[in-house]
Amino acid sequence: MKLVNINKNGTEMYRLDDGRLGAIYPSGYVRVTTLHNGIKDGEYFHYDSTKNSRWYQINKVEKYKTDENQRWFFHRRILIPKRNDRLSYLKAFNYKNCDKLTQKIKMLQIYIKNLLWGMDHRAEKYALKQKSFEDKINEIKYIVNKR
Repeated sequence: MKLVNINKNGTEMYRLDDGRLGAIYPSGYVRVTTLHNGIKDGEYFHYDSTKNSRWYQINKVEKYKTDENQRWFFHRRILIPKRNDRLSYLKAFNYKNCDKLTQKIKMLQIYIKNLLWGMDHRAEKYALKQKSFEDKINEIKYIVNKR
């Protein structure tokens, strides 16, 4: 996890280990961008998040009821007041969720599942468009050994 930017409002942006961005705000919120990887046209792809990516909050949520309406629960985020606590919260998220090898293994499992499905269900007319099975195995080995 590396510091990327500090803006004039005091928001600190960090590049997480898997390419996402994480931000800690002076108001107490901690946010992270979505992960941009997957399989498209039979090929694995991954690109790093930008500031314009979709952000979501990772602060814990608490339920509460109001005096006016006791039948419904409402939700609010628990703010983290200290900067060091926000930073350690983001580091813990990075450690738990942003391991590059874990992400690669998940994507390879999906890739192999789609590959096997494609071998079983595609007609012969698509065989010319497909890579050979050996090429796909070599691509998987390359991705695993790339680390």
